[in-house]
Amino acid sequence: MLATARRTALVGSVVAGTLMASAASATAATEEPTTLHVEGTQIQVSENLYDSLGGLLGDFWILTFDPLYESDSFVVGTGSERFVGCVDVDLDGACGGSEPSGELLFDYVYWATFDPSTGALIEGNCTHPITGGSDDFQGARGLVTMHDVVVDGEVETTYEGTVVLNAVPAGAPAAQASAPQASTSDVPAGSRGPC
Repeated sequence: MLATARRTALVGSVVAGTLMASAASATAATEEPTTLHVEGTQIQVSENLYDSLGGLLGDFWILTFDPLYESDSFVVGTGSERFVGCVDVDLDGACGGSEPSGELLFDYVYWATFDPSTGALIEGNCTHPITGGSDDFQGARGLVTMHDVVVDGEVETTYEGTVVLNAVPAGAPAAQASAPQASTSDVPAGSRGPC
């Protein structure tokens, strides 16, 4: 009798545990999209690496740049980028344990005007759709725009946009894996912002 009671309790525990795990999986798989507004600045660290400050806190890498049009005064190009860090929801300058973090992947379109006599940047703009991510950014989508202007001889970059968490269902195929490292075009380093 005692053995039967133990078996019944064990089977009940396994069934209850399975139901709880299924409920947790169903909740995770059906999480609603969450839209987070981000804005801030970026500071160039090296030719293809920028420190991102503000809502997107971390490292922002230019992976590729493919020129579509180039002249002495105007450049248009496309490429891919990678951000590693967090959405600093409370804007305290640190990635907290409860703030979404991981890797975000972007494509971008960049256009800029230059002084034809010196080659110096006058103004740059770019649009960055989010194409994928990992960790807390798995299934993320959104759009970030950036604006480059020259202030006292230095390129200042500001950005603003949205990161939509859980935009793509958990079971959906990934849009793209981590983009490989690639070289940038002949656009002079430092003449464009992080686009």
